[in-house]
Amino acid sequence: MKPLMPQDPQWLGENRLLTVIGQGGMGRVFLGRTPTGRLVAVKQIHRHLAGDPEFRARFEREVQAGRMITGAYTAAVVDNSADPENPWLATEYIAAPDLGAVIEEEGPLHLGGLRLLAAGLASALMEIHRAGLVHRDLKPGNVLLTPEGPRVIDLGISRVEQPDGQLTMTGQLIGSPGYTSPEQSEGRPVSPATDVFSLGAVLTFAATGSGPFPGTSTPQILYAIAHSAPDTAGVPVSLRGLVDACLAKDPAQRPTVEEVLTATAAITAEPAWPEPVRERIGAHRADSEWWARTAEKQSKYQDQLADIQTRRRELLRWLAAGAAAVLMLAGCGVAASRWAGTSGHPEPMNDPSLALTATELRTLDGCKLLDMTLSGKFGTRKTDPERNIFGDCSLPLADASNKNMTFTLQVGAPLSETLVPSENTGHTVGWTPIFGGKASYNICDRSVITQSGGQVALKLTAQGPNGDQCDIAERALVAVVRQLTVFAPLRALPQESLLRLDPCAVLDIDKSRNITGDPGKRSAIPHECTISGDTAAVRLALVETTRPDSSMEKTQLDRYTVYRSAVDSVCTLAYMARPTSGKLAEVASVSVSDRSGQVDKCARAQDLLTDVIAKLPKS
Repeated sequence: MKPLMPQDPQWLGENRLLTVIGQGGMGRVFLGRTPTGRLVAVKQIHRHLAGDPEFRARFEREVQAGRMITGAYTAAVVDNSADPENPWLATEYIAAPDLGAVIEEEGPLHLGGLRLLAAGLASALMEIHRAGLVHRDLKPGNVLLTPEGPRVIDLGISRVEQPDGQLTMTGQLIGSPGYTSPEQSEGRPVSPATDVFSLGAVLTFAATGSGPFPGTSTPQILYAIAHSAPDTAGVPVSLRGLVDACLAKDPAQRPTVEEVLTATAAITAEPAWPEPVRERIGAHRADSEWWARTAEKQSKYQDQLADIQTRRRELLRWLAAGAAAVLMLAGCGVAASRWAGTSGHPEPMNDPSLALTATELRTLDGCKLLDMTLSGKFGTRKTDPERNIFGDCSLPLADASNKNMTFTLQVGAPLSETLVPSENTGHTVGWTPIFGGKASYNICDRSVITQSGGQVALKLTAQGPNGDQCDIAERALVAVVRQLTVFAPLRALPQESLLRLDPCAVLDIDKSRNITGDPGKRSAIPHECTISGDTAAVRLALVETTRPDSSMEKTQLDRYTVYRSAVDSVCTLAYMARPTSGKLAEVASVSVSDRSGQVDKCARAQDLLTDVIAKLPKS
């Protein structure tokens, strides 16, 4: 979610708008609250589309469909306006992540999760079909995962069953490539069987992490849907037969949603989300609640400020009219003015805010982010971006004069090096100040500090030929931050990856403070947690780095092979949890440092690492 922008409305109908949920091709979606206190998702059609008959017809279908369907597996319509200048629709707000985001972040579902998903989607489609509708755009992004099961949203292109074609008047495909049926891709009439095909495609994605029809372009995918066999080899055997039946080319050969529901009941696995998915759902709900509370507080402050300013104007008019009271009330006028002018709430900037969760910061794909943001705009890519042993990503480019440039993104730079007031450039992006750093004739860096996932520095360094590298670094950082306000690319990590974990949730904080002294100061960056005292410190790192067996002394810790390095006042023990590629591996390392000479550093590191290993996911 993002804060409201100055150009955004504060109200739509009787719904007080709180935040921006997102933006799509049809319009902007806000989180709002009704007069009764109910949270709603309010979709406002873009002004340039409001007068388009085709888009208005689609919008009106969504309103009608939403009012026809009010069951437990969809989002009910709460309110709407058909104002030709400003049409909008308010539906029940479901504080839940979509299936696409969950699978991308957590990996494919196990059989129990697939059973719950299949049963829930079949029930939702049964409700939609009983209303005489066909959804026509069932895809992972339109499936929200709640603790109880899936919910289907976005009935914007649903249609009453009728023998119409699948193309609009302009020849635009209605539906999402990869999840459309053969009859949709060929412009033939749709039916409830159309949604069953999409159901099969969604289940394949949830089971494998990819759709059943591969392809790099829409025409290629649509051709595969119409003529190629689906790839369902990764779907669990007990579900594969049902999925294959749903993906039959002939609509008449597909099962009904009632038959799908019956088939899911025969699966023996308990219908439940995997634990990481439940945690993801809980985190999304907590994040939504935080945004709602924060936005409502801000709205109340703004209301109070407006009320103060109104009273101030009334007071000044009264002062002008009552000469005898001028001297007595002038001070009150000044006080009111100062109160109104120092509310502590700055005017919002004209760009979206940088808001990343802790999970997004840990799994952010810096290489993909640099490539999609800078390649072509700041130079021609010479080689693929590369991740170093510290997790930073570098992208080599050639500028217009064929001179080499290298951009490096560090997620989790030390705040002590970043939060230096004298290095504040005075510029902002994503509602955060831009900080400068060390600069030389051919290298310069710029940084911003994220807030929503904890204070974490994003530092972008530009290195190249003689010139103003600081200007280039700042422009590149602005481009990267603006990309993150729209879409944060995440790494496709396996379930057992250490990089998914919160280090401070794995480290025994109490034992660490027994070493550092209480209270030990806690600090964290995405893959490290540090507890520090006056003379001692403990650090846990869960990182992908050079394999420890290449440079550290091998030893045993209970039944685990670990590696040790003891230098001066620091003892480090490392456990190689998972080799990745080449000389790299995912490593859990505990370092204990002590300047007093009173701590048995390696013994304490062994104790802490033993606890850490017991909490790591098993491959």
